Amino acid sequence: MEQPSSAVRDPKLADPYVFDNLSRGPFAPKISRHVALPLPQVDSASMEEVPKLTTQRLVLRAPSERDIPAWFARATDVESASLAGDPVPDDTSAGERWLARSRQRFADGRAIQWSIDRVGVSDAIGTITLSFGAAGAKTAALGFVLARAHWGRGLGSEAAREILCHAFETLTLEQVTAEATARNFASLRMLAKLGFKHVESFIDEFDGERCERFALDVNIGSSLLANNAMQDR
Repeated sequence: MEQPSSAVRDPKLADPYVFDNLSRGPFAPKISRHVALPLPQVDSASMEEVPKLTTQRLVLRAPSERDIPAWFARATDVESASLAGDPVPDDTSAGERWLARSRQRFADGRAIQWSIDRVGVSDAIGTITLSFGAAGAKTAALGFVLARAHWGRGLGSEAAREILCHAFETLTLEQVTAEATARNFASLRMLAKLGFKHVESFIDEFDGERCERFALDVNIGSSLLANNAMQDR
């Protein structure tokens, strides 16, 4: 029986414990180590603090020290880490490095990462990230991961939809990209439902996984997200 997945891979960085991944794993889109995506730095005025976003079931907020135990539990889930393309950390000090680098990359205008809570519960069930690169590129890479106990409930789609709205409407980006392993069927379906279009297949040089790359342009994304929001009411 096919297992639900909650991970989309993030771009790999020098420190593997910087971010969780979105599409590659169980709801983890992935962004591979060898891909240098042209992601934008956004206006510093909009990057003074991680914006708190809410949906019907979720609160997306800045990561904090209290999230480290939950992050470590997700990061040591071998199946999820494999799908996300991440190494499994040896101890919780990796969580401290993850948080420090997450904050530093936000301060540098290179990424925004949110911890995902359920409404009314500060439980950090996952993370979701927009990663930026070259200034003025107006593009970002999406990545997220959810804890196994929350797979298959539509929470990844709900969080991703809110972040895409923020990307297109508030950050005025023109394109968002994502990557997932070819075996991560749940994330592939989720990306298609959100309107992402397949760009190419490739082999991740880091772990040899066959992966799929997707992109969502603002003109398509804005209309699809608006329609999805109407259907959810």
